[in-house]
Amino acid sequence: MDARMPRDEVKLDPTLTPSRRAMDIEEIRLAAIRARDEAIGRAIASAARWLWNAVREVVTFFATYRQRRALYDQLNGMSDRELRDIGLTRGDLARVFDPDFAAPQPAAARDESVATPQPANTNVAAARAA
Repeated sequence: MDARMPRDEVKLDPTLTPSRRAMDIEEIRLAAIRARDEAIGRAIASAARWLWNAVREVVTFFATYRQRRALYDQLNGMSDRELRDIGLTRGDLARVFDPDFAAPQPAAARDESVATPQPANTNVAAARAA
């Protein structure tokens, strides 16, 4: 039914009897209610998933806090040379526990075209080979 249809034309259209028209309106109303209920259900499910993930992250954070703190204290107790040996700097310590943290690679390891410097002392070269 066209909402802009004049009343005279509505009276002439045999398919639009008052009972048929009421049934059409009721179908539209019920379809709108179903769509609204589905949208509310999706919103509630989404909020529940978000809340569950947030609670899980908080519990995980507190469950692993002691272990992370002990590792941080251990790394912080190392000298700058020891940190450099494992590929870290003192500035990296604050970011070590970030999920996307990756220790920077030395230039020689990133670029294979750069030759590794050979020691002048042959004893050092023999010790490295062993």
